Amino acid sequence: MMRKLLMLFCLLSPLAWGSEQDARHLGELSSHSRLLCASAMVYFNPEEREPDPRALKATFYHLNTLNRLIVQLGNPESLQRPARAMEKLFNTLDNLPRDQASRFPELVGQLLEQERGLEQAAQALSANMKQDLAGDPGAPFNAQSQALASVLLDYQLRAYPLPNKLDFALPEAQAAGLDADIEQRFDQLLAGHPEHAEVLGKARTNYRFVRAQLQQGGGRTHGGAEFYLSRAADDLDELAATLN
Repeated sequence: MMRKLLMLFCLLSPLAWGSEQDARHLGELSSHSRLLCASAMVYFNPEEREPDPRALKATFYHLNTLNRLIVQLGNPESLQRPARAMEKLFNTLDNLPRDQASRFPELVGQLLEQERGLEQAAQALSANMKQDLAGDPGAPFNAQSQALASVLLDYQLRAYPLPNKLDFALPEAQAAGLDADIEQRFDQLLAGHPEHAEVLGKARTNYRFVRAQLQQGGGRTHGGAEFYLSRAADDLDELAATLN
């Protein structure tokens, strides 16, 4: 009987009971999956003759971070599957010579499809957690990170030459609401956590530095926006990981 119970225990998902750490890893995963696609659109843009190599480095960093987070979550197959597909697509993109850059949008579109699947799997795992995580002190910081990643992804997507970009872009009203939510959450976080004012202030400054550019949009993807918002999102997730 004890052996059967042990086997059942081993077969259960490590997320079955849930924990604040699991929730934070899932939040980070959502941020980095969006940031990965945003960085990929900057570098693998067929309209860029000399793309910024920092965007390639950032894409690789986000991909490695996704793999690390999935390991920390216990390697659930529902997360591994889309992550493996994203890694395969990244390798295909990275190995394509620039004279075949016309293939970039098709592959980036597939990358976005897999990213959507990864997020859906992460949301399903989060919903299945048994423990009530509403009081997790890191949750608002993770939520702000995800919001910044969403704004950046939407901005890069609207400038990227993808035929079906509206399948992935945020509706205009939702994008405008997201900006208001970001500003309001920064107010709340600064008021509630003055001890973290340095990190929060830097993240807010980064957001405001590119905010006008994000709202105006543009005709091309932009590495500057990617740099500032990726840094802000990363800092917020790192801060969330330290809270008890």
